[in-house]
Amino acid sequence: MFLDQMWLLLLVLAHLAIAGYLLHRLVRLLTADADLQVLGSRLKPGYFNGRVVWITGASSGIGEEMCYQLSKLGAKLILTARTQHKLEEVRNNLYNPENARVLPVDLSDPEATRVSVDKARQLFGRVDMLVNNAGVSTRALFRDLQEHVHRKVMEIDFFAPWILTHGLIEEMIKDGFGHIINISSIWGKAAPSNRSAYSSAKFGLIALMDSIRYEMLDSNVHVTNVAPGPVVTGAGVNALKGDGSKFGVSDNLIATGMSVQRCVEVVLTGVSNQQKEVWVSEQWWLMIPYLSHYCPSLLSHWLSKRARRELEAAKKDK
Repeated sequence: MFLDQMWLLLLVLAHLAIAGYLLHRLVRLLTADADLQVLGSRLKPGYFNGRVVWITGASSGIGEEMCYQLSKLGAKLILTARTQHKLEEVRNNLYNPENARVLPVDLSDPEATRVSVDKARQLFGRVDMLVNNAGVSTRALFRDLQEHVHRKVMEIDFFAPWILTHGLIEEMIKDGFGHIINISSIWGKAAPSNRSAYSSAKFGLIALMDSIRYEMLDSNVHVTNVAPGPVVTGAGVNALKGDGSKFGVSDNLIATGMSVQRCVEVVLTGVSNQQKEVWVSEQWWLMIPYLSHYCPSLLSHWLSKRARRELEAAKKDK
């Protein structure tokens, strides 16, 4: 009788422990600002010390903040964007400006992008890490989207990373180390209305880099895909409308997003732990990649409701 009671007590305690653990994980998930794997990791500062890191889109937003944080971690930086004077401003504000070089490139021009690979390699003799961060978003229904605008988005968001990665990866293999970091988006995990060009490029980027990662299994070249949610940057202002003109305003989605400082802290933690994918966002946007994996029907229902509101707004504007 006593043994039966003990077994019953142990069984109840085991169930309570499991329930408590699951509740703890659920609360952590619902209050997290990144995936649980990266939140359970610590930044390894030495991973970046002395590494040559080439960052595209370095003049603003996530790319600019990444320059500041990596400079403090001892990285040697190659800063790329279209405008030289903006890059010079960023370099002058770095913790170690003497360890940074400026390389202006228009990534919408495939030939200029291709030529930039050798130029970048010559600045420090090698490139250890490539951060494919430069990108442009869209705010347009597909039927209002002109083909040349979609092609421009694909050129910057997909083909420029393709060209840079393709140009560097053989040297990385020979050098015995490389790390490709790709700033995609939560809209590269789920495609909403008004983002057909942007989402198709970001989905493609993740797929491309996932495939490359498998091909690098017998080398010391790593690939990390990053899917940020809304981050307070100029992405909304610089987004393209269907005719190619700038959207011109920061929508509420961006204005109320995560701070760029916190976003980069999380990204660098994931990169330093060679994490394959990093999800980073304030709630509830962080749920989007989880739902796309585990409950796609629910996500589709929410995106449909969101699309209906946007369609009604578009009708009123017309």
